Amino acid sequence: MSYQIINNLPVDFIFSGKSKSELRQYEEWFEINKNQRLNQLVESVKASKGFENWDADFTPISLKELGAWMTQNIKTEKISEEIYKQKRLNVPDYINMNDWDMTNETYSKLIDVGIYFGEVFIKNHSNLKWEQFFSKIKNDSDHGHMVIKGFGKDRLNPLRIVYIIGSKMADNKSDEGDIYKSYKTWKSYLS
Repeated sequence: MSYQIINNLPVDFIFSGKSKSELRQYEEWFEINKNQRLNQLVESVKASKGFENWDADFTPISLKELGAWMTQNIKTEKISEEIYKQKRLNVPDYINMNDWDMTNETYSKLIDVGIYFGEVFIKNHSNLKWEQFFSKIKNDSDHGHMVIKGFGKDRLNPLRIVYIIGSKMADNKSDEGDIYKSYKTWKSYLS
């Protein structure tokens, strides 16, 4: 079975401009599609050479092999000069900007890995659960996202953590061990 890219999100991931009802549609999408996305990830990993025996048992140790798989599945594509110039207009000159972006398939896989990463916490810590976070500050980076609370004053946004790791992998600034290290770091914040 070939990997199915996520193509049914009710809203894009620019949540700051979305109404609460639009964001609730995302929560509903997440709850309905979470298990299917996990199945897509497991099938994709096991279909990859060298990962046929990956045990998707939601243990922290399973993140080590998943991190190795991620390094082989982060794909990029060059963006057009026109799009680059458009993006450059919104970014100050002193900030370095790549002339490439991750592929849609990569973004989709990062969402799937983010869901798995979150589920590792939930399956290993019975007091944790997914919930949608609403902030009084609309440009809060977690506003509207599915997060996991229970980390002291902090909340874990697994999809954002995995997106950051994947972006760094694409830029050769992260390695296969970073997702497991992130788990260990966030585990230490559990109250």
